[in-house]
Amino acid sequence: MARPENRSEARAISLTLPEETFNYLVLLATRGKLGRTENEVATHTLVREANAMHERGFHEQRIPAADQT
Repeated sequence: MARPENRSEARAISLTLPEETFNYLVLLATRGKLGRTENEVATHTLVREANAMHERGFHEQRIPAADQT
């Protein structure tokens, strides 16, 4: 699972999720592929996606204006 190399670098956050999303995290945790608890699964998924966005330069991308034709 993706975690900071030094645990002192970790920062806690709190999330509120739709019930269906939470239930899906519980299902994934039950299957044990990404973590043992819904919190571990959410952490793994969020860190993986944030790292991928950072690597792609997502923060530098701009959404083009919609065509008005």
